[in-house]
Amino acid sequence: MALLENKILDRRFTNLIRKSLKAGYFDFKELKQNLAGTPQGSIVSPILANIFLHQLDEYIYELKKNFDKGKAPRVTTEYRKLHNEAGRAKYHGEFEKFKEILRLRKKVSYVDFHDPEYKRLVYVRYADD
Repeated sequence: MALLENKILDRRFTNLIRKSLKAGYFDFKELKQNLAGTPQGSIVSPILANIFLHQLDEYIYELKKNFDKGKAPRVTTEYRKLHNEAGRAKYHGEFEKFKEILRLRKKVSYVDFHDPEYKRLVYVRYADD
């Protein structure tokens, strides 16, 4: 609770969280106390998760700033060759060859995933209740 009270200045809100954590739950008409955590399905769970995971988010975004490199990945040489070949075929009016090259180009990767000058860190925080 001390961490929450340092981050949240509204004492009414922190008192509401404290009361909901101490409330307990019913199990077959019998009141039981929580030993740790929040009751399943409690509205307090996602609020607390967001408050505590915010620190993780900040850390990861700082890590991402230092990790990311380059503006955009390079185009693969195979794709570039097919693209140029398609342009030449279209320019010379060889439309059947142009269509065949386009079919081949669709099967080739556009992005060079092994480009050492480009890297990205992707962070997704997902919670499912």
